[in-house]
Amino acid sequence: MMAQMKILVFDCDGVLFNSMQANIAYYSAILQRFKQPPIESAADARAGICHIGSSPQVFAALLGEDQVEAAMEVAQQIDYADFFPELIPEPYLYECLEELAARLPLAVATNRRGSLHDIVAHFNLGGYFSHLVTSCDVPRPKPYPDMLHQVALLGGCEADELVYVGDSEYDRMAAHQAGAEFIAYKWEGGQKVGSHRELAQLVRTHFLAEEN
Repeated sequence: MMAQMKILVFDCDGVLFNSMQANIAYYSAILQRFKQPPIESAADARAGICHIGSSPQVFAALLGEDQVEAAMEVAQQIDYADFFPELIPEPYLYECLEELAARLPLAVATNRRGSLHDIVAHFNLGGYFSHLVTSCDVPRPKPYPDMLHQVALLGGCEADELVYVGDSEYDRMAAHQAGAEFIAYKWEGGQKVGSHRELAQLVRTHFLAEEN
């Protein structure tokens, strides 16, 4: 039996947004600076790490450890805002956040870096989230649990009082190592929900039932 939930934490990519095409376009633009072929589609074997990894993890996988520093310098020259048109909010996202933010604090924990804050502002999500934690804010990105521990620290609670909504093995591992409950969004890696409407209902009836 988990401790009472104090904060509901969301991953960004694949949970708040369908961001696969945006991320493919972004990392392809960087790959081309290194004379590497672009990632053609989500079916490309290289697309997966672009979806779940922090930028250093992605560059290490795509270009090799020795090119990470150079790739990070190139990334600083590319504005992720150019790819916002390819970010698609998940269905019923705003409806879900509107309901749940009135019931408990919400947070985001993502392997993204500074782009998270720009995305949240661009899509008018700032009013829903009490805490935004990125891979820049902690020593280690997911799959390590550092981001969830940071959310707990900011929220004045313990990590086992968090529920984390993610869509990848990195997310599941981070939640497990932090002692947080995990909800799998459109993914088979745990207690699964298929939409934000289902997520709101699950949180309402299961995790917040004691308040009713």
